Amino acid sequence: MDGQLLVVLGHRADPVPQAVAERLTGGEAHRQLTADAADDLVLMDAVLRREAAEALDRVDAAQRRIAAIRPVSESGSGPLTRAVAEHNEAVRDLDHARALIEQLREFVIALDPPAGLLRAAAQGWRRSPEVPAQVAVLDDETTFLGLDPRRATVTGLGVFALDGVEEWGWAWRRDGDDDDLSADLQPDRCGRWVLGYLPGTREIYAVLRAAGLPTRIWLLGRDFAPDTAYAVLDDLAPRMACPNSLIDAAGTIHSASLWRSREQKIALAKPALRAVSAPADGSDPR
Repeated sequence: MDGQLLVVLGHRADPVPQAVAERLTGGEAHRQLTADAADDLVLMDAVLRREAAEALDRVDAAQRRIAAIRPVSESGSGPLTRAVAEHNEAVRDLDHARALIEQLREFVIALDPPAGLLRAAAQGWRRSPEVPAQVAVLDDETTFLGLDPRRATVTGLGVFALDGVEEWGWAWRRDGDDDDLSADLQPDRCGRWVLGYLPGTREIYAVLRAAGLPTRIWLLGRDFAPDTAYAVLDDLAPRMACPNSLIDAAGTIHSASLWRSREQKIALAKPALRAVSAPADGSDPR
């Protein structure tokens, strides 16, 4: 298969979709292509996500310019025409980047990698980034603290803040929240969510702290004793860099909560005993 880019896994050799292959082997991406297909594919996903985020910023900016120009300009005027053209170009770039992301991810998922970086990526990309049904979402930290003052502590500056233990990483990932345009981050490894535990309320939470995005808090679990919470979070920590690791964490914590509840019910249940006396005539008591 001359000229075709292949991913070799064991005895398999799968051709990379043509549009994705062209991005991997052309332009700036050519300098990033290595002998490690997993690294190349995961990094290309990050590059494309950044391109999509930049295009979305351009779409928003063009829409604002059009809204400002249209009331004071005649139809077909130069400034309005340029703003509309910029908007249309940004929309095309956004659609193109998103289409490439979808092709790349579908390809990796279909490979069904048995282990390693591609396996973790495929598992993460299978997960929906939507808020899981069992998660309670609060739009800001002030509201979260106001609902239960035991969640708060006062800093040296007299500011109320989460009184949580946050020892399990500061880069948990979720599609749509990972796309920081800051050049100093590794977009193929880093997210912007933090996992924490509140000893005062025995709750496990996640909080989004990112420039340019409003703070959000997800309440992931309630009534976790410290040793149980620490054990669950310690086990999750190595998976932080995987795509949609926040969704993975939410599901794992929910499962741990259900299992703990089941264990408590079993412990509380007592076997019912009934004394049966044998009839004097020796007949079967049943």
